Amino acid sequence: MSLFKTKEWWRTRCGANETFDKHSLLAAPLFGNERQDILVVGSHDGYLRMYSPSSRWVDETKSPTNYKSTDLMIETRLDDCIVDMKAGKFVSGSQDLRLAVLTPSKLTVYNVALVDQSTEYGDRCELKIAYEHPLPRFPASLTVGPFGGVRGRDFLCVQCLDGTLLFYEQEMFAFSQVTRNRLLAEPIIYVPRYDLFVAASSSWYLECHRYQSMAEWSRSTERVSGSANGAEERDAQHRRANATSLEPDWTYNIGEAVLGIEAVTLSSFEVGIVVLGEKHLYCLKDNCTSVKYAKRLEYKPLCFRAYVIEPDGKLMVLVIADTSTLMIYEGSTLKWSAQLPFAPVAVARVQLEHLQGVIVVLSADGRLEACYLGSEPSLFVAPPLHPRGYDYTAAEQELAELRALSRKSKDSENRASDAGMDAELIVSINVSLDSNSSDHRTDNEVEAKLQPICNVTIELSSYAVLSDVQVCVDVCKPLVVADDFYALPNLCERHATKTRVYVDGDLPAISSEIRATVTYRTDAGALRSVRRTSQLPLKTMLRSCPPESSASFVTVIKSGAPLLTFTQLFPEFSADQSQRQGWNALGLRHLNSGHTVTVASGNAGNRYRVQSNDGLSSTLVVSRLIDRSRSKNEESVGTTIGQNHIRLVHQRIDDHFAARQKINRITNEIGLLTSQLRNVERKMLRAVRERNERSLPDTGLPFLFDSTCDTIFALLEQLAQARAERERAGHELRCSVELLLLLVRSNATNDKYEALRAAIGFEPRPSDRFVSNVIRNVDNVEFRTVHSDITKLGVWKQDWEEIADAALVALLKSILKKPATSETRSSSTWNALTPISSNKEVNKLKTRLAHAIRRLEGSRESDIAEIELNDGNVESA
Repeated sequence: MSLFKTKEWWRTRCGANETFDKHSLLAAPLFGNERQDILVVGSHDGYLRMYSPSSRWVDETKSPTNYKSTDLMIETRLDDCIVDMKAGKFVSGSQDLRLAVLTPSKLTVYNVALVDQSTEYGDRCELKIAYEHPLPRFPASLTVGPFGGVRGRDFLCVQCLDGTLLFYEQEMFAFSQVTRNRLLAEPIIYVPRYDLFVAASSSWYLECHRYQSMAEWSRSTERVSGSANGAEERDAQHRRANATSLEPDWTYNIGEAVLGIEAVTLSSFEVGIVVLGEKHLYCLKDNCTSVKYAKRLEYKPLCFRAYVIEPDGKLMVLVIADTSTLMIYEGSTLKWSAQLPFAPVAVARVQLEHLQGVIVVLSADGRLEACYLGSEPSLFVAPPLHPRGYDYTAAEQELAELRALSRKSKDSENRASDAGMDAELIVSINVSLDSNSSDHRTDNEVEAKLQPICNVTIELSSYAVLSDVQVCVDVCKPLVVADDFYALPNLCERHATKTRVYVDGDLPAISSEIRATVTYRTDAGALRSVRRTSQLPLKTMLRSCPPESSASFVTVIKSGAPLLTFTQLFPEFSADQSQRQGWNALGLRHLNSGHTVTVASGNAGNRYRVQSNDGLSSTLVVSRLIDRSRSKNEESVGTTIGQNHIRLVHQRIDDHFAARQKINRITNEIGLLTSQLRNVERKMLRAVRERNERSLPDTGLPFLFDSTCDTIFALLEQLAQARAERERAGHELRCSVELLLLLVRSNATNDKYEALRAAIGFEPRPSDRFVSNVIRNVDNVEFRTVHSDITKLGVWKQDWEEIADAALVALLKSILKKPATSETRSSSTWNALTPISSNKEVNKLKTRLAHAIRRLEGSRESDIAEIELNDGNVESA
């Protein structure tokens, strides 16, 4: 409900017990622009009415004169139901507007003649048939325009219920065209600037067809089918010859049912296509390949109307909600809302004789009203039950406090707010998949050679001059950014840079997010930073494949709303050949590792089942599935945390700790050998200085020196391999933790979830504590390189385990208000980072993690259901 209500300017009732729809209202200047718009209303009972509202404002009564009997110019009944109406230049050799009326059996064009009468009876008009076309099929809608770029004439296009388009060049039938993917008639419009038709298909795509392409296709099929006499016989042969339908020039995936389409001229060189869906309002560019903006609607729309305010060129859209509320949008911004007296099925914006820009609405039962927007809310304020006297002392004290707050706010005006920073520097990330780098074929050898590459364009724009601009681009492994950093000395107006993102290595994918962090310095010398994120296409890392029937690792996601199809959740994979066998399961294969993840939907339990033989491969798919489900459905998404998810984290903790232990062992051996090498060098130097009679080789020191160096070199190679194993184990640990956090997020409150993420959801990264017993002063030149490698590789004493252990103890102690029973530390050492050096301490860490998960869920240990291995196949999900 809106606070404001529309103001009535003119109102009437069209007949009694008649029905109307969105095609029953037409506003057009049938008698010239000087007489403004005429309201034409056609009912399903066949009644055609024309109104010329003459309402005007009366200063004495402070109200309009409203409806008069002379406002009805004509009321006549046709032979059949009125399906649609359009106005245009439909008669050859004439520039006057004619009225085209579509009925179930024929298309009739009328000449509308104005008959001037006396003041008592008002103006009247007469309808005379100019020509008519019999229809071979039941029609659904009528579209008119200068098809083919003709000047001074309008042609007609009838859309039938089966999707067939019948084209009439005024008095002559031109051709018919069968479009693909048509189960029922969908909204269709004609864009004169580019001579194309934009229509919605039953698969929730927007398809664009050029008129010339359809005409040439029809001529070619007509030559194949041979000559035919009569429109009906010729159309039947067209349908037989059209075994393969005409492909559209452009398509765009809307992803929802389309309620209406309109084309508006935004400027002299740009046309906007406004599309009203069931849940969104879109504005597409004239090529139908990109979206100017999209607005998510929090209500169910009934009808809409788009128009442009001249000369500003502002795009305005009127949307009627199911609550009888009129929403007025400027672009994607809601500018005004007002309550209507009824729920309309059609809306129009007309220019009347005494008022411009009137909003005309028509209900399903024939209530026709012209209204305008008002700014006087209708509110009832109840008087106080016990009125009291005014306390001047309290009022003065409150006024003093408000003045103090005002001065404080003025002092803080120099600090820029988030909105000011966003306006100061606008950062946008545009992502597109390089079509030349990927191949849609399922050949493994082809996919192995052609790795997908994602092109990323980062645009910076500012109204002020910024200095020392630095841009850092970051992604999660195995994704790699070609140029992840660049700097600009100065930024003025706009700058764009391009980089590439690709997959390198066989590490499991964690996220498809790309982050751009921009730091800069303003004219005043303030240092600021802006961060923007975007999502990379899933085809950068995944390819569709046949789903697997069973797997050892299963994740169940429950939805509170009806399940969405995979064409809505994963539209990028909906066109692949491998997915047309069954739509209840979707198979996705990681390009770098080859692991397959299967997503199955079960309508009986409203749940999705994500299964794979490798649990880490499920993280990316589960993350995108949950995000897309929440974005398309406002209902809650629930998950089930099984013992397999906790066990996966425990296994990765063990692997990470084992890799650390291996690095510590190798480093200790290198330290011992380094001390031995120092002693050998010292003895060799002493022997040379003393000039002993025995030769140096006889002492055995050179052999011992060489063997020690060879052993250190071998250990350095092992240290490099162990470091690579630790990095891989750390990445897999983070991947398993991210999967666990995704499941916890749906089962815990936001503050508890953020506390757990802060405790364990960070990247395993070692501290900068290097080995203290590394060789520092060696006379051998070759071994100095060994020393530098040791310093670069290093060893670490504090890592993910120590930080997570201290954070989990603090989480259980302070935030959850229940300390762990196994803890014996004093309160002064809760946050101390003590090294974890034994498997017993690692087991304590794993116990604390499982206990924190149970506490966050608010359930007992038995409530965490364990999903058995090979729990079922895809069909039983």
